[in-house]
Amino acid sequence: MDEFEFPQFDDVGSFPLPINIDKESFHRFYWTAYKAIVNKNDIFSNKGIQIYFINPMVDCFKFKLNAGVQIINYPQLMNMHTQFLKPIEDYEVNPGLIDINKACIPEILVIEKYAKKYYEDSGNPIKIKICVTGPIELYVKQHSFTVYNDLALNFAKSVNYFLKNSILNNKYLKTSVIAIDEPSFGYTDLLNISDDEIIKIFDESLDGVKTKDITTQIHIHTLNRADIPLKTKNIDVLTCEYASDKSNKISKKILDRFDKFIRVGISRTNIDNIIAETIDSGKTWEYLKTTEGMMSLIDSKERIKKNFLDALELYKERLRFVGPDCGLGGWPSQQVASELLHRTSEVIKEVKNTT
Repeated sequence: MDEFEFPQFDDVGSFPLPINIDKESFHRFYWTAYKAIVNKNDIFSNKGIQIYFINPMVDCFKFKLNAGVQIINYPQLMNMHTQFLKPIEDYEVNPGLIDINKACIPEILVIEKYAKKYYEDSGNPIKIKICVTGPIELYVKQHSFTVYNDLALNFAKSVNYFLKNSILNNKYLKTSVIAIDEPSFGYTDLLNISDDEIIKIFDESLDGVKTKDITTQIHIHTLNRADIPLKTKNIDVLTCEYASDKSNKISKKILDRFDKFIRVGISRTNIDNIIAETIDSGKTWEYLKTTEGMMSLIDSKERIKKNFLDALELYKERLRFVGPDCGLGGWPSQQVASELLHRTSEVIKEVKNTT
């Protein structure tokens, strides 16, 4: 049995855009930047890319850093499917398979430059998490629920290329976590494919990325089909949206048996449900538009702390990561999203100091 390591604070990815940046402009210059990168051109000298892609990316990253996130998922400001399906289609060498030299995550290049300056100013390296939408999620989005193994394996190889091409380890930036994002997995029935084939697809997507310094995660919203990732060889950590559903759990004995770990969400992020719940409690929509009203949507420190302590009791040394349930892209503003991260960070520090 492993010795207890206090869980690390990571986040899942998405974050609100700055109020002065519209989505259409961000998307346009995101793809301009992508094309420039794969053509070996400099993105930092392009004024439009600087204003509409680089500055918002750094802005969001700094919010996460200053809020106390220990392992920061690059800010995912692009739709999680389009971000990877578009380049796969644009640079396809076989159905679902991207040219290995064209698979990139532009955000990582921006963060690397910021991290170098941050290190020069502070002397502190930054730990990051690289998340790519998973092969089954991409397949289903593109082709629906009848899954053909060979085509799905091509998507897995594409995911693998995105990940491998984005891993950075130097004195100022450390890739600590690699994650595949499979939010629909466990909610829908997949046809024409066996469990063993799905296991192989997941393993292919993470082939060759695990090291002693890099932990691999699968981000799933439900543990209904936890039996699949438990049987993989390349996934270290399962995740679950625990804060919004305390029944979303599995036995520690199962994790012990398969030698897997877990990441637990301790602060809720399902913003639509939280708003509905708040209105049902008697608050008005007009109130929720105010700063005080928006901040009231964040779980209290007491609630976050209880979730954390319950998860520690349930999983003990098998609990390796904690943070918000999911991404914060749908939240009202960067300031509110940042406060949620900050409040979560404060709770984690308080619990660590008393454990």
